[in-house]
Amino acid sequence: MNARFAGICGIVAVGDELLAGAHPDLNSPWLAARLGECGIRVQRVLVVGDDEADIAAAVREASSGAEFVFVSGGLGPTLDDVTRHGVARALGAELCVDEVSWREIQSYFERAGRPVTPSNKRQALLPEGATRIPNDFGTAPGFRAEHPEGATVVVLPGPPRELQGVFEAELAAWLAARPTDGLARAVAVATFVDLPESRFADVVGAWMDRDANPLVGVTVKEGILTARCVGRAETMGEARSLAESRANGLVELFPEHYLGGELEHGLGHFVGTELCRLGVPFTLAESCTGGLVASAVMDAPGLSAVLSTTFVTYADAAKIELLGVSPEVIAREGAVSEACVRAMALGAIERTGARIAVSISGIAGPGGGREGKPVGLVWFGVAIRGPEGSIETRASERRWAPSGRRRIRRSAANRALMLLLEAAREAATS
Repeated sequence: MNARFAGICGIVAVGDELLAGAHPDLNSPWLAARLGECGIRVQRVLVVGDDEADIAAAVREASSGAEFVFVSGGLGPTLDDVTRHGVARALGAELCVDEVSWREIQSYFERAGRPVTPSNKRQALLPEGATRIPNDFGTAPGFRAEHPEGATVVVLPGPPRELQGVFEAELAAWLAARPTDGLARAVAVATFVDLPESRFADVVGAWMDRDANPLVGVTVKEGILTARCVGRAETMGEARSLAESRANGLVELFPEHYLGGELEHGLGHFVGTELCRLGVPFTLAESCTGGLVASAVMDAPGLSAVLSTTFVTYADAAKIELLGVSPEVIAREGAVSEACVRAMALGAIERTGARIAVSISGIAGPGGGREGKPVGLVWFGVAIRGPEGSIETRASERRWAPSGRRRIRRSAANRALMLLLEAAREAATS
């Protein structure tokens, strides 16, 4: 490999559905971010359809002036899954059945109680001389091989869960063992909720410069901001110290928004796990979120120890009948109001005997808004039962831009999860 190309990478994303706009390319951004943590800079991303000649041409182009080429997608069993064939053509290699891969594929189907079809044998085809990359997350193994121009071509399955799993299990350590600049790298992660990316960038400032050490990278998804701090140093200990110090610095800047380290299984799983650990019985009363909050926390195993009942009271009549909200409150203040969510939370906690309750009522749109109560307005109620049995209620509102019903509901659910976590931590120390 020419030293000028060390640490340079190209990505080839394969799939007719990507070109047609039927599905977004989720793999290339994830790979670019993860490779950046390994000191590898992506200089181009090529998207091609399921065509052998186009795939071969894209791999050749991406290999020019690069140390690595990462290819994703097109490793399935059907006739239009021709990534192996396109890569083999670019390498000038013949395809042959890898017997280890074939046995693993057969074993996968046996464990699943499903028959193996002849077409599945296509997934065991590898270019001659390639190194198989095991896939414990699906049926299609990946592989890596050397391009005649010197680039290492790495081919991974298309489903994001499989690609990310294979990368972390099989490639992360391999890449770390061959740093392009001879420096050790360590990553520390800090996760925040309800923190706008623009505010984060304004406060953090130069810490996000591309040549900063540690380098701070940010991703935002459905209200969750994840900051990855990558430290570079001569030793792993020094790199880890740099990364952790920067992550701790971020927490000090935004303590009220801080959740914890990396949320491997999402916000709901994290909050549900914390509720189980704290041992605080809770309940929920949801209106516009329609059970999103309850569904999210139920990702955590063992939740039945602290949750027995939740309420989805979408209609005004349900709020009155199931939660005891006064008809006069709804007539005077409306269902989307401070008075209503306080009453919803109080009714939920009284009917279940829980220690804490969170309620949500809002206008998710696209219609229903009016002057003073626009689309995007959501009220939250919290009820906390004290040690002596007295119940305190509080309420707060948030106004989101009318960015779509789904987004408003998801943002409201995430905010409710944070209120639930805060209330549980408060109750656990009282």
